[in-house]
Amino acid sequence: MRNRLAALTAVTTVLVSCISPTATPTPGPTTTSTLQNPVSANPVLENPAPCPNTPGFTCTTLRVPLDHGRRTGPALELSVAAADNADAPRGVLLLLTGGPGQPGVSLVNRVRNYFDPAVLAQYRLVMFDQRGTGPKGINCQELQTSVGGSDWLTPAADAVDACSRQLGKNRDFYRSTDTVADVDLLRRALGQQRLTIDGVSYGTFTGAHYALSHPSRVSALILDSVVPFSGLDPFGVDLLGTTTRTVLARACAQDPACTTDPVADLAWLLRNGELDGKPINGVNFVESLSIMSVSSVNPSFKGIPKLLNDARNGNMAPLKQFLERASGLGTPYDQLSAGLHMATLCSDVRKQPWGTSETPLALRQAALDRAVSRLDPATLYPYDVRTARSMLMVEGCLRWEPARASTYSKLPRLVPPTLILHGTNDLFCPVEDAVWTKRQAPRGRLVVVPGGGHGIQGSPTDPTGKNAVRSFLLN
Repeated sequence: MRNRLAALTAVTTVLVSCISPTATPTPGPTTTSTLQNPVSANPVLENPAPCPNTPGFTCTTLRVPLDHGRRTGPALELSVAAADNADAPRGVLLLLTGGPGQPGVSLVNRVRNYFDPAVLAQYRLVMFDQRGTGPKGINCQELQTSVGGSDWLTPAADAVDACSRQLGKNRDFYRSTDTVADVDLLRRALGQQRLTIDGVSYGTFTGAHYALSHPSRVSALILDSVVPFSGLDPFGVDLLGTTTRTVLARACAQDPACTTDPVADLAWLLRNGELDGKPINGVNFVESLSIMSVSSVNPSFKGIPKLLNDARNGNMAPLKQFLERASGLGTPYDQLSAGLHMATLCSDVRKQPWGTSETPLALRQAALDRAVSRLDPATLYPYDVRTARSMLMVEGCLRWEPARASTYSKLPRLVPPTLILHGTNDLFCPVEDAVWTKRQAPRGRLVVVPGGGHGIQGSPTDPTGKNAVRSFLLN
């Protein structure tokens, strides 16, 4: 569902060969630290110092209210990294990372390479650790161990409960609504009338909602690997069904060595296959195949049809290794906070079977059961109803204690000039979401990259994204 840019860093850097070390979550604070001093009405960037191991960038701290409705209440300290060309002719280019739960500051060295040098000469690149992320972010240790940096894996019930209790009433304040307000304070602290925003994956959701809430404060908007601002389907019906069928069939058609049907093979394995004497978990397949679709991993899915067919014919060892290694498990909280991820998604998703995050726990299960009974197995093929029912966004938010739901602007269109980038082989975000978003952007341009994966700007081999961004921002 979202590009991590460098998310799953420990995983994706070695996934091409399907060999990944087992990481242990780094010990850290159990929740985002808060300060009791009131936030100034005029936001400033404090404690400037050169960013460690990041030449050309200065790191500062932005203090924001935990609750934007109470500036005199507790505050959060957000880390900010800004390029030193403060007098850049075209102002600030703010890069919003995804997740939700991914940091910003620690990814500057990687992300700066996504841009043509001419862009970085004209714009001041800025990144920041959104609330609840990075070294100061939310660390729900049990939940982090249970799902790591995954969008899909079914979380352990006890881990969800523990994280919800750990955050307590602060669950109310990790919505994208709150991050949008933080972005506007950052804009003011940077002394900018307007921002150019580049959002990647879930960063597209945040960036779009900033543009909807503050259209006059956005010079231009880039949306790479789109999460639709209308909200997500927690069951992921289109992704599990149409998108998976299309991507796997295309992968086979483009490989002369592929003489099998990977869609049928996947369906057979989910209904008949076993690993270690247990039925294969469909959510694990969703996880591993989506990771393959990351632009820096294997968006062509080379070798995947053979892997599926070999497993169907009894050779399960390569499949077992694939599912174990192509996983977000082991991602530490400072690379992607599972606690922030859960808190934000549960508040942001307004299409749950039970309504929103404000619905009492006692009313949710019955509503979920009714919704599951209405799912059409044919639309989910090659996956099944069990897989859709077991998704993290469903299982996790079902148990998440009530919290404030996100509130969104009523503005129905993206007003700024908008560049939309999407790959046809993205198994986090269906390409149809990019097409829908283009219809909501009267000044929008859609670039669909054939064979492209998740995070078009991060492709190490295809310059389409970098070139499109250069043309959009400099012409």
